[in-house]
Amino acid sequence: MNSFPSRLNPGRLVLRTLTNPLRAVREAGELETVPPWWQTFVRLAFPVLLVSVIVSQWLYQIIPPGLPPEAMPGAWGFGVYSVLAMSIGVLGLAWSAHYLTELFQGYSHPDRAMLAVTIGLLPAWVGKVVAAFPWPWGNTVGLLLILYSLWLLYGSLCGILGLKRGNRIGLFVATVFCGAFITLIFGWLLMDLIPGATPETRIGTTWLI
Repeated sequence: MNSFPSRLNPGRLVLRTLTNPLRAVREAGELETVPPWWQTFVRLAFPVLLVSVIVSQWLYQIIPPGLPPEAMPGAWGFGVYSVLAMSIGVLGLAWSAHYLTELFQGYSHPDRAMLAVTIGLLPAWVGKVVAAFPWPWGNTVGLLLILYSLWLLYGSLCGILGLKRGNRIGLFVATVFCGAFITLIFGWLLMDLIPGATPETRIGTTWLI
């Protein structure tokens, strides 16, 4: 019996993705119909990434980052920037996967592409919160969750979009490259447009991430 949450409960799906990712991907792939792409974004992707940004920014305010004040961006400016940049990243990855799937002989559908990308990115958004904790534990665990998210993204693209063997790695690499390129272009523009999104002095940190 497929117990995949039909109403896209964010908390339940994040927990399932972290504890039993293979089951979450398998159940999502078995769905005959999936929610429209915009519902997946509004009801699942955006709430999770928004909470991720709010909690991580709050942690940065109460945990000393070990950097001088001029090297830290404004909390509100960088928070707004993060939400917009991460939203662009989700949409960029989803539409890249959608348009590239046919090239790799898969089933191209924006609704399934958005669901696959959202499930794949859930651990990375948790990693953003964890990375706010002191070094080295915060950064180390956050990096592991990002790597875990890339693995899960590969699995969700394969399982939910129904790709044949031999075409899966190609779609994964092309999707990540195109999504990252779209995020970089628009994210760089946003960084200069939003007041407080960048620090006065950048010390060994790319604030696009």
